[in-house]
Amino acid sequence: MKRDADLLQELIDKVQHNTASRDELRLLLQLLEEEDHRVLMPAEEWLQSESQPLPAGLKSKVVNTALQRTTTVKRGYFRRWLPYAAMLLALLGLVLLWPRHKPVYTTVAAADGEIKRIALPDSSVVILNARSVIRYSDTYAATSRDVILDGEAFFEIHPDRQAPFIVHTGNVQTKVLGTSFNVKRYPGEKLVVSVASGKVKVMARAGKEVVLDKGSKASYDSAANQFASFREEPHNMNLWQQGIINMNNLTLAEVSTVLERWYSVRIVLDMPETGRHVLSGQQANTSLESVLESICFIYHLQYHRQGNIIRINKK
Repeated sequence: MKRDADLLQELIDKVQHNTASRDELRLLLQLLEEEDHRVLMPAEEWLQSESQPLPAGLKSKVVNTALQRTTTVKRGYFRRWLPYAAMLLALLGLVLLWPRHKPVYTTVAAADGEIKRIALPDSSVVILNARSVIRYSDTYAATSRDVILDGEAFFEIHPDRQAPFIVHTGNVQTKVLGTSFNVKRYPGEKLVVSVASGKVKVMARAGKEVVLDKGSKASYDSAANQFASFREEPHNMNLWQQGIINMNNLTLAEVSTVLERWYSVRIVLDMPETGRHVLSGQQANTSLESVLESICFIYHLQYHRQGNIIRINKK
């Protein structure tokens, strides 16, 4: 009996502090409807329980709920129960009917040509590449460590085995415990995840997933719902942070999108076949002109610039 009394008091305290789960609320209502609960806790103790003010209009709503729930209870018992039951059900109403806390998101964006370093509330570090956005809620680190990414970012995650860190990119999640890795997903491009240290799990729809360790890289084709894995030197994964374009195995079309984000220009390939040229090597990002001249020299191309529009074609 003492254990039941302790349980009842614990449930009341949770309701008053707005921490009771729905299962705990149902259990409390069940205990209230049992006639012997008066033995567990006298009415005087119930009445001494801390009360909370209700918003206008909610009090009558929950009292009506109390009246509806007690129609099957004996009238004499109902009269004894109502003084404190109304208070408790009012508190239940506050938990069940009052709007839940809506997360407030912090949004950080890096503009074209900008690289931005961010410290998250748990001391993890995010480095945003150009034309990228990251969002996290005010409950970050308190209940979970989730972020939403559009674009590209390099993550250095503070270890916490009790709270995995998760990057949401479209319908794919990248889950880690403590590591450093790069995630890239721009509109119209495949998701690419590269691991510089530690281990991550990348999960897509329909149970598709891949586990990556140091030096591993995977791309995700959303149309086919398939992953493709590769090996990459960890020091190459953050070259963009040093202003270096890693052009290995990238086509001219793919490199053009990188240049567009870094220099806030639009690059037009006049002949589609020029975009299929596969490049190699690394290019220091000294200036747009120097990058274009190097590419055009290798592939016998030429470019013309008019304002923010650059056209590339054959000589």
